[in-house]
Amino acid sequence: MELSQRDQIRSANAGLRSALDAIQNEFDREIDELGEIQHKLAAMKVHATTPNNLARVTVNASGVVTEIAIADDAYRRSTPQQLTRDLNTAIRGAVEAAATARAAVLAPITSVIDGMADLNEMVPGATSLRDLQAMLSRATLTAHEQSR
Repeated sequence: MELSQRDQIRSANAGLRSALDAIQNEFDREIDELGEIQHKLAAMKVHATTPNNLARVTVNASGVVTEIAIADDAYRRSTPQQLTRDLNTAIRGAVEAAATARAAVLAPITSVIDGMADLNEMVPGATSLRDLQAMLSRATLTAHEQSR
């Protein structure tokens, strides 16, 4: 092998190492932020009130109802059927708001992962960042459901 060929191989290898180092550094930075993101999701509570303020519904980041508080005079001010409809409306609103809030908390991770080449596309056998993101999302949702 000629000296110029070796230099070309070394240069290409150095370029690949530099690209992988940059990806690894970004990945490490995002992993460090995951703890904060998971804490925010674990602490997230979204509240919604029925239109006539007879009840308040609380859901977690997964959209799971964690609390329903009904006003003491709810049965005098409403019918069971109307209260049921109002509660269902409040629950749907809280679930939608939780999904929006969850997406906002996850946005930094989503934008970074969506914007970069996946590591397994460059290095066969490496961990897929997109698979990791999906796994963490599922784990976070499962943890929230277990904490009810």
